[in-house]
Amino acid sequence: MHWLIDAADGGASERMLERARELTAQKRRVWWLTLPSNRNFALRRLAARGAALGAEAVHFQQVHQRVLAQAGRTGTFLSTGLRVARVGEALRELAGGRMPAPGEARLFARAIAELKRFEVAPEEVPVGDAESRRLQRVYAAYERAKGAALDPDDVARLAADLVAEGAWRPETDAVFAAGFWELSPLALSLLTAMERAGVEVWASLPEPPGPAEDPPRLPAAVAVWRAENPVHELRWVLAEIKRDLLVGGFDPLELALVVPPERLEATKMLAREYDLYLMDETYHAPSEEEPGKLLVDLLRFPDHPTAEGLFLFEELAPLGRAALARGLAGLDAIRKLARQLDEAEGGRLAPTLEAVLASLDPLAGAPAEDAARRAHLLAWAERLVDGRPLLAQSRWREVFLLRAREALEAGGPEGFRAWWAGLLERVRLRARRPGGVALLSPREVSGRRYRKAYVLGASEGVYTLGEREDYFIPEEARRPWSEVFERIYAERGVLPRRLRGRDVHLWRSLRALADEVVISYPEADGGRPLEPEHDLVGAAEPRPMGPVPLVSRALSREGSGYRAPREGVPLPAPSGLSQVYRFDRSYGGCGFRSWLEAREGLRPDEDERPEWYRALERLAEAKREGRAPDPEALARWGMTPARFERLTFFPGVSFGELTVHVHAGEREGRTARVYRFGEEPLTEAEVRERLRDRWVEFIVAGTYLRRGYAVELWYWPLGGPPVRGYGADPQRDREAWVRKFQEMADQRRRWAERALERWRAARAEAVPGWHCRSCPFADVCRKDEVET
Repeated sequence: MHWLIDAADGGASERMLERARELTAQKRRVWWLTLPSNRNFALRRLAARGAALGAEAVHFQQVHQRVLAQAGRTGTFLSTGLRVARVGEALRELAGGRMPAPGEARLFARAIAELKRFEVAPEEVPVGDAESRRLQRVYAAYERAKGAALDPDDVARLAADLVAEGAWRPETDAVFAAGFWELSPLALSLLTAMERAGVEVWASLPEPPGPAEDPPRLPAAVAVWRAENPVHELRWVLAEIKRDLLVGGFDPLELALVVPPERLEATKMLAREYDLYLMDETYHAPSEEEPGKLLVDLLRFPDHPTAEGLFLFEELAPLGRAALARGLAGLDAIRKLARQLDEAEGGRLAPTLEAVLASLDPLAGAPAEDAARRAHLLAWAERLVDGRPLLAQSRWREVFLLRAREALEAGGPEGFRAWWAGLLERVRLRARRPGGVALLSPREVSGRRYRKAYVLGASEGVYTLGEREDYFIPEEARRPWSEVFERIYAERGVLPRRLRGRDVHLWRSLRALADEVVISYPEADGGRPLEPEHDLVGAAEPRPMGPVPLVSRALSREGSGYRAPREGVPLPAPSGLSQVYRFDRSYGGCGFRSWLEAREGLRPDEDERPEWYRALERLAEAKREGRAPDPEALARWGMTPARFERLTFFPGVSFGELTVHVHAGEREGRTARVYRFGEEPLTEAEVRERLRDRWVEFIVAGTYLRRGYAVELWYWPLGGPPVRGYGADPQRDREAWVRKFQEMADQRRRWAERALERWRAARAEAVPGWHCRSCPFADVCRKDEVET
């Protein structure tokens, strides 16, 4: 095997790239074996000097699967999430049926993964205390629970054995393993077996296990800058990147920005102000983005309800405001508050709260039979995701449902909700980006080299790999890495030491990440002065950052630069009362959303005309043109020709500067009937519930009541007879009913008038609140771009 010393400067990778290009020029096949996050970068490097036909960037898991597929070895494979589920089963078995917490299962799963990666069998686990003994028992129980299924480490071991046994026909002529800071015995076993199978194998490590070539080092010019504070530093760096792109002759893919993980979101947000597209190549948990946060909040709400959580549900917003004003949290307190508000105001907050809690209970109505129960839970999970547009349209949707299946395996029906939330927070994934300036965290810098790189926030203790002693097996029970390499074939089952000082190699990698490296650090943050990481910054004298250049003249406080108006533009005249109703009742008074609809021609999904409405419009068109309607169209509504002749479609009455229209109406003597059409059949009680808060129908009804008509409100379902919702009962006091009906109509008219006044006073400004969760325009009110 061709070993190279990886001095973190890119020299080893450059040496292997030269050899890989030689092989592809000879029309030979090449595998560039690297980390999953480095595949796109590796392909760009391979093709930097022309087409590299025959070269393929792969990672170890892909190689394992190809070896097994060629050998015809199939079976059940466990993902990382399912491994946690099986560990949870093992913990439950040893605890006498007690369901473990997701964090406990993940702790043991990580320990078992390390043991298997270094081929330590359950009986070989070093036992020094009660916890290591417990790990040994859980490891053995996990192997029993797993059965014949293969977890990622089983797959790696099997692939190495198949190659060593000659069961694999080489699919490549050469393998180049680059970008790794360490290789486990399983990985080395595979590479060694491939070399014996006739494959040319090259590998680089900071400390190779055998004689190694030391390739020429690539020079790197390092400049160090200090800023007054983190915001000053970030703005200065973003302005410098912008200058590199505009006047420095750099391509976006030639630049990289490395930031500490805790500053990733702030960096991405501020980059939009500078019109910079950053290609985020870091790993995220789904819960770190808005859709994932919403799903976790929904899952945790029944167990830990808070005033803020109540705003997740439009119908509970009044309860949320009251709880927030009183500083309440907890289910009992919120239930009591809901009952008190209902008694004082005659509302229905308490039953609504119980209905919401029931809808978030996956076991509500679940069958007793196990298979049917699990199917019920997964169907509930899918309904929960698809019931919110933000979740249903998210790129994470399939990931959400995959985590739900893994949570059911791990926690069973009783722990399903808690496990689902836990997996969403802990399992990390990487989204593919189309291009831009690479945005990296410290864990993604290995094996990369750019023309220019910026390392942000190089304060003491920030750039570290977080090495710490293992919870189960202490350092005294572990061996130096040299012994681990020596025993790959002679004796398996050696655990390496954890504390190896790898931060030094990280700092070397950061200082050699590009031909030109700019390292910066803030002198203080909001709470204290900060010291630089001296081994990363080096001995160079840091230069002070000057004033941050303006992004645009819009930020200028001097001269005649552009001054943005202090207030948003007023809303245009509404096209109809339905637009005012949406603004007031559905959008929480958000003028920005209503302005987008009116001015930009953007229409929310709820405004799309369904098929039944288009059928009604065709009947209205026939009536307007004085021609006979299509008999089939009449039959769809269960409407006779005589009734069709009596009906007036879309009649309107004046309401201020607007004209409000109902679907249809008819007059018979001194009785006026107002019809609202719909698709699904409803009972009389459901019709009243649907019409109760309608403004248009009651405004029209009030107009005819004042003219002395007896007014009835009806609902006409597709294919069924009309159902009366409101109207005088001949067997009851007619005058009392008319007075009550007039009061209802007047009240809704007042609601509409006040909403129209709020529309006139509103500006095209965002009003954040519960309604943002269902906004189809995503975060366009506070972002310059929206992911599609």
